[in-house]
Amino acid sequence: MTRAVSAVMAGLLCALAGLRHAASLRADEARLRRWGTILERLSVILREQADPLPTVLRQAADADAAPDRLLHRMAALMQAKPLITMQDIFSSLCEPCIEHDVLTRMFAGLGRGTLENRLLATTQAASEISLMTNQAAQRAAKDAKLWQTLGWTGGACLTLLLL
Repeated sequence: MTRAVSAVMAGLLCALAGLRHAASLRADEARLRRWGTILERLSVILREQADPLPTVLRQAADADAAPDRLLHRMAALMQAKPLITMQDIFSSLCEPCIEHDVLTRMFAGLGRGTLENRLLATTQAASEISLMTNQAAQRAAKDAKLWQTLGWTGGACLTLLLL
């Protein structure tokens, strides 16, 4: 009895690993898509208004996704510690992710310079994020189903082997 339960548990863990990896591929795509939307809004807001950067970041982040929460935390930290650069604030708050380098460069350009330099930094980052989003969407469409299938198939095979 214990052997059968252990075999089924091992199979379910294998299936869960496949489902988890598929979900992470889809989450990467969704996060990148949200960053693209935020960067487009950020560019428009910068172009139209002369508000301080913390206010601009809060206006661009209008949803409850991880990128939006990150921008709100950045805005709060910028107001609390105005001598720290945007790039350093972003690096300290952002967890490692595939878009980290692009956004670090963008916040370095956004934190200093003229309005044209800030707009250039956001548009360049938006175009890079757009490319990354397309790649992530293709990878998620192709590989997420593969990982789900591998997880379930591997789990079933492992269960049968252990029984």
